[in-house]
Amino acid sequence: MKKNLLSVFGLIMAGSLSATQYMHINQPDGKEYDVKIEKTDRVSHVKGEDGVFIKVTKTDNSYSLYPLAGSEVTFDESIASVDTNVLNWHVVDAMLGGCVYDTTKAHEMRAYSTPGEVKSELNAAKSKYEQCVDKVKSENIVAYNGGEVATLRSANQFATDLFINLAQDDDYKNMNLVFSPTSFQFAMAMLTNGADDDEVYAELTSALGNENMPLDTLNTLYQKRLTLLKTLVPERVNVGVANAVFLQEGNMFGKNFLQNLNTYYYAATNNVDFNEDTTYTIMDKWASRSTNGMIKKIGIEKSADLLLVLTNAISFQSPWQNTFGSAKEGQFIKSDGTEVTVDKMTKMFEGNYVEGVNYQLVTSPFLEGYEMNVVLPKEGYAPLEVLSSINFDQIEYKTDKDSVYRVELYLPKFDVDSKLGMRKVMENTHFKNCFKRFYNYISTIPYPMAILSDVRQLTHLEIDEEGAKAAAVTALSLTKEFISPGPVKYKDVVVDVNRPFIVTINNPRNHELLFVGVINNPAE
Repeated sequence: MKKNLLSVFGLIMAGSLSATQYMHINQPDGKEYDVKIEKTDRVSHVKGEDGVFIKVTKTDNSYSLYPLAGSEVTFDESIASVDTNVLNWHVVDAMLGGCVYDTTKAHEMRAYSTPGEVKSELNAAKSKYEQCVDKVKSENIVAYNGGEVATLRSANQFATDLFINLAQDDDYKNMNLVFSPTSFQFAMAMLTNGADDDEVYAELTSALGNENMPLDTLNTLYQKRLTLLKTLVPERVNVGVANAVFLQEGNMFGKNFLQNLNTYYYAATNNVDFNEDTTYTIMDKWASRSTNGMIKKIGIEKSADLLLVLTNAISFQSPWQNTFGSAKEGQFIKSDGTEVTVDKMTKMFEGNYVEGVNYQLVTSPFLEGYEMNVVLPKEGYAPLEVLSSINFDQIEYKTDKDSVYRVELYLPKFDVDSKLGMRKVMENTHFKNCFKRFYNYISTIPYPMAILSDVRQLTHLEIDEEGAKAAAVTALSLTKEFISPGPVKYKDVVVDVNRPFIVTINNPRNHELLFVGVINNPAE
């Protein structure tokens, strides 16, 4: 089962440095240092009379010091972990395919060349790096096999059911609510790498679409998902995915756990001190940077008992394939029967229309295979009643042998932010053991035990005439315990979204359900 990759439990100190070539230090006064880091070197912080310094210690105990205050520090590749905290460091995410921003020559030229020549060499290295990334993207067009498709569809159905339970909870009932299945799934997949308990492993993998699937099967699937999500033309559709793990410094963690997060999820791993306010600031900054500013705070409460925080961030931005017309005022009836005035956009569709027993559905395409589905329940039905019956991977649009449906859609503009505390609903549904058992592949005796204490997700979804912007951050806190051409004839249909409705952003080609939401009051 899962233990095929975790048969040997290794421990590494959160303080070793791996797989780095150069550390780049950009100081506020414009000085730049490119410091070669061998795998045997030790990088740490030290306090001196003149402030805090980055200390690089060689195996012979010789060392170099570099001022840290106000500096931006980056590495050529993601690192597993570094000595002491990296609260002031900006650690870049690893790129696909092992492309390296190789500044070796530029580093050596500093001794005998002019600053202009060094800068030219740095630009050449950057260009070579970008060409490598483009090549890797073109070569990494992957496809899912039949079992992987079935797993993803099952995982999306599970996430949809979880969203329904969240939306029905007293804390969120009748609110505008947006949830990201993709972000949730990536965070839970990373957590699965730390689960040694059979019942917990079964719960997690069931939620991810295939109960007790081998860990290498799971990790390979998520490596494919990362590739497919990232290999897009940014000028058309911008999908960002970032994973990170924040570790309490000075603790021992499972070597395979950290290695798997780095290898399959390209997770940037950072040593922090959860006793310091700056740790929570740096996590918030990571969230903001990873979502283009749409999620500014994760909102994790300060706690000395935190052992690690696993995070995933998703961002999406795309124009419509065909833009909507200018918005005009219209009426919207909320679930309590009261009316509000909203701004409604309008657009005509040929096809892309479904008429179910208790709902209407219209699909508005973005680019690169992504689309938005608007699901309007028929009068007398609530949005959540119809959601679970729809397969967004295989929508069967309504057709007529003599004509095509022409839809006039009136869609309210909206801008929604959600903050979801998920533990209560998860414990009351599928996750009976995940919050009760220790994750021994993360940390085990004699070191602090890791137990899942909180799951939260923050989302943003914004729709207007031009397109959509959306983002999500999922954070798992673990604490320690000691289209066809139009025919001649048309059947005209009006879909006036004037009552609570469902909205999704998904890609049926890749079986990605990025976002699903219920909008109860678009004027809010």
